[in-house]
Amino acid sequence: MPDRFPVSAVGAVIDVDVSGRDAEFRVRAHEAWADARYDGDRPADAVVAVREALDDDAALSMLSTDVTIAALAHRRADPVWMLHAAGLADESGRVVVLSAPSGTGKTTAARHLSQRYAYVSDETIAIAADGGVEPYRKPLSIIEAHSAHKAQVALSSLDGGRPLPAALRVVKIVVIDRSPDGPETPSLEELDIAEAFELLGPQTSYLCDGEAPLQRIAALLRATGGAVRLRYREVAGIDEVIEGLLRTELQPVDAVSPRPTTSGTASAGSGAFAHADIVDELDLGGRTAILQRTPTGGQVHVLDGIGPSLWAAAHGRTLDDIVETVVAEHGEPETGDARSIVQAALQELVEDGLLQEPTTQT
Repeated sequence: MPDRFPVSAVGAVIDVDVSGRDAEFRVRAHEAWADARYDGDRPADAVVAVREALDDDAALSMLSTDVTIAALAHRRADPVWMLHAAGLADESGRVVVLSAPSGTGKTTAARHLSQRYAYVSDETIAIAADGGVEPYRKPLSIIEAHSAHKAQVALSSLDGGRPLPAALRVVKIVVIDRSPDGPETPSLEELDIAEAFELLGPQTSYLCDGEAPLQRIAALLRATGGAVRLRYREVAGIDEVIEGLLRTELQPVDAVSPRPTTSGTASAGSGAFAHADIVDELDLGGRTAILQRTPTGGQVHVLDGIGPSLWAAAHGRTLDDIVETVVAEHGEPETGDARSIVQAALQELVEDGLLQEPTTQT
């Protein structure tokens, strides 16, 4: 077995360096990554060496993690949505994406559905701005009772696998919700864009990188008819639902025109509020989604009620100006004082890190 072999991961080519391990481990690594092997002539985008200080099972398990991290880091600035999700494709290349936090059923669903559809990934799906999908056919990570580490197994070694179509295109994005208390008959619930951001944002890698991420994700959600939540008890019952979702009518993906955003430029002592630094914002028709960078990635805030009016009016304006604008848009409150209500709502935005409060206030 060679000391290195290339694998394809969400559009990146990663060279796996097994030179520091013995022959038996090299064979295991080659077999585990058989479905992800890259056969083209592109040079590697990154090299991942197998960790030498670990036993074989631990090293194989960590190899999946390390390859994933390297691939995502390489693509972080590209206009792709890298979603922590499983994916299955039909014969025409239509892909249903199943997103959920780790340990909640993605691998089980991918393994079950691969009996009917081509395996795309059980880890990360990279969706391009036009809806195209980059596969990541990493080994399945399977819990085994006798091992402290998940076994790394090529799907094709279990059932032969199904060939992956040459071109892949997302048709539906699904948040899976598997629970022992879930419905015996699987149920589907449509999610509006705000709900989709709330559930899918934490499952998105490098959410704040690339141009206009909220705009791009919203365009993809619209093109696929919106995200849905699938609640179920047993994975064996979801086949018919997935088959129906794969028949979703495809729509063109809207072109993205990023809105110019502003950040804290109000002069100190002016008595004016100012927007804090944000990555992107999106009008949701009565609500506003705002993406802000955080130390651990990004956070999506969804403003409703008078929140969108406050956000639109707040930058570079005083409390009195903002109150006047909000009352003009929403009218006087039925109870309470408009100034007190607006001031309290502005303070919430300050505490959430979305606004900078004035040094002095008129």
